[in-house]
Amino acid sequence: MGTGVRVSLTEAAESLGVHYQTAYRWVRRGVLPAVKVNGSYEVDPVDVELLRRDRLAPAPPPRTRRVRSWDPFADRLLDYLLVGDEARVRELFADLVGSGVSLVDLCDHVLAPALREIGERWARGELGVAEEHRASAICERALARWAPHPPGRPRGVAVVCSPTGEAHELPGLMATAVLRELHWRVHHLGVGVPVDSVERLVAGERADLVVISAISPWVSDDAGELACRLGAPGRRVLVGRPGLTMSELAGEVSGQGGAGGR
Repeated sequence: MGTGVRVSLTEAAESLGVHYQTAYRWVRRGVLPAVKVNGSYEVDPVDVELLRRDRLAPAPPPRTRRVRSWDPFADRLLDYLLVGDEARVRELFADLVGSGVSLVDLCDHVLAPALREIGERWARGELGVAEEHRASAICERALARWAPHPPGRPRGVAVVCSPTGEAHELPGLMATAVLRELHWRVHHLGVGVPVDSVERLVAGERADLVVISAISPWVSDDAGELACRLGAPGRRVLVGRPGLTMSELAGEVSGQGGAGGR
C-alpha cells in the first residue's frame, strides 16, 4: 500500500543510483509506477524501495537447455555449411546459446562433428578446398559473436596461440570462446605469429595461462618447443592436440586433468 506521499522522478532516480533518463524509461515501460502531476512524474517512495530491493536481489541462475540428442543440431549445421548458408548458421548458434547451451557443448557436440564430417568429405575428394575453407570461415565468424570479453573481474589473463606452422585458426577461436565463458581475459593471437612476438606479448600481458592450439601432426615438435619458451614461474602452459575436446580443455583449466600441461 502506498504512503500517499510522492517524490519527484529526479529524487527517485537519485535514490536508485541511476540517471534520470533510466528512471524515465522504467516509468514508460511500467517497471516503476508513477503518476503525472502538472507535466512531471511523481513516484511513491514505497515503489522506489521495492524496485531498489529487486535490483539488489541476486539474479536467478541462467536457464540451461537440456538436449536429448545433439545429432540433429550437428546435422543441421553440416547442411548449412555445405551450401554456405551463413545466416542459418548464425541463427542456429543464437538459438542454442540463447536458450542456455554452453559454448563447451556447442563446440564439442555441434561444431566439431559437423567440421569433422566436412574434413572427411574433403579427404575423400567429395569437397574442394574452397568449400572446406568456406565452412571454417563461416564457423569462425559465427562463433566470434559469442566470444565477448566477460564482465566483472576475470579469473586471470590467458593467451591463445599456435606454432608458426599451424594453419587451422578455428580450434584456437573455440578455445578462446570457452575460456572467456569461464571468465578468463583472453588474447587470441590466431595463426602465423612469429615465436618472438608471441613471447613478448605473453610477457608483456603477464599471462597466467597460455593455451597452444596445435592440431596438425607436423607441428607437435614446434608446439613443445613453444611451450618451453613460454613457460615461466606462476604461468601455466597447456598444449592442445588433435581430438582434444573443449570439455577436456575446460577441465584442465579447472585443474581436473585433460590437455597436456607444463
